[in-house]
Amino acid sequence: MFISFLLFREERDYMPENTTVPNENHELITEELVRNGLQKDKGKNAELLSWNIKDFTNKGDGYTSFRNKCNALQHVKYKKGNEESQSEASYVVKLNPKRPPGPMTKMMESHVSTRRSVHKNLIESSSIKLLILTDIIGAMNEHLDRLNLEPLRTPKVFASSTEKGKESFVAENLRIQGFQMHDKRQAQDVHHALLVMEELGRFHASSLLLKESIEPKTFVEKYEHFEEPWFNADNDLFKVFLKMIESQTEESINILSTIPKYERCTKWLKAHKETFGLNFIDGFKPRKPFEVLVHGDCHTNNMLFKYNSMNEPVDMRFVDLQCTRLGSPASDIDYFAYSSLGGETRSKYFPKLLYTYYQSFSKVLLFARKKVPFTFKELEDEVEERKILGFVIGIMSLQFLLSEEDDVVDFGELREENMEEFNKKNKKNFKKLLEISGPFKDRFLSLFDDMLESHILYEN
Repeated sequence: MFISFLLFREERDYMPENTTVPNENHELITEELVRNGLQKDKGKNAELLSWNIKDFTNKGDGYTSFRNKCNALQHVKYKKGNEESQSEASYVVKLNPKRPPGPMTKMMESHVSTRRSVHKNLIESSSIKLLILTDIIGAMNEHLDRLNLEPLRTPKVFASSTEKGKESFVAENLRIQGFQMHDKRQAQDVHHALLVMEELGRFHASSLLLKESIEPKTFVEKYEHFEEPWFNADNDLFKVFLKMIESQTEESINILSTIPKYERCTKWLKAHKETFGLNFIDGFKPRKPFEVLVHGDCHTNNMLFKYNSMNEPVDMRFVDLQCTRLGSPASDIDYFAYSSLGGETRSKYFPKLLYTYYQSFSKVLLFARKKVPFTFKELEDEVEERKILGFVIGIMSLQFLLSEEDDVVDFGELREENMEEFNKKNKKNFKKLLEISGPFKDRFLSLFDDMLESHILYEN
């Protein structure tokens, strides 16, 4: 699990040199790390002069919160060669949060240690803050470059440290380039969603080119520790996660039971609430021909957008790729559709969004003179078949995305022995969200409007 910081190199009179906002995690930002990042970006003759640090992300930027946040803003000054004038720049830094021991901490530490060989390019997350990019995303970008196609829309990474307990990295600051997070309390509209689906298609297709290039080796064989030991239903730590989903399912039942329209949904959830969370794992399991590298955590807070003068989205970046794994392309598509889109957008535009994805996916493979492994109709069927993952994600994520900052659950403090306390807070939070007129109720109920029209209630 990692922490995010900004390294700013833009001069501000009110920011004294060589000062930091107190945070024990800041000690992981060493002069060597900053210098390496600076010189990778600006050239070997860039001389580091000073830097400052300030936390910058907010609690609740992800589904859950880790209270001892380590997101910061670092102000750095430098000069080049014999130049007398000073220059400034800005970088994001991710750090190990150095959490106290706990079940979720152990889970995340396990996840970090198993991904250390593939993490030199990195991206932000408010829960785990892991890296997986330089080796894998870098290799995917090489394939795109050979086809004269643009690189994947992810942040550039300039420097990193893999020392155990002191994992850290320096990446470009997309925010000063005009990128920003979409308001998590508002569902993305079709214009945002089109950009996301187009990039998902490129991401998945380029992973197939990489997969073929490393054969006969698999990703697990090529990239040491690629597997995720915690992503297993038999893992004791994952059971805490399953209990959390069960609690949220119970609250969903309480809400739906008061609305006759959703009687069938209520009965189905009651019959499956104890195993409902297992669909989170099953929903990602690949099966040929649907086997690509997926983002794995494809929701609105893990994307940044750039806007034109009319406030229309014109570009985007995926961030927080630490959950990248082998899966079905439908896993990312359903995950995104049910965590980040409203019911009206799904109802009106989903066929268009899915076709945009398929065109983008196919374009990369056709440029590479490769056969597209499935038809559009087969993709439609696969997305429908995996839709139950979308319902799990929707039930799990909406209250976290739409809650006030102080109501966001601290995932790092969640333990089996304090699940009763979590359940009470969860119930209170659901009630609070329902009492407030706003997007929660509409987006929440739209999940079950879709469920009523799906195959799930009739086949399980």
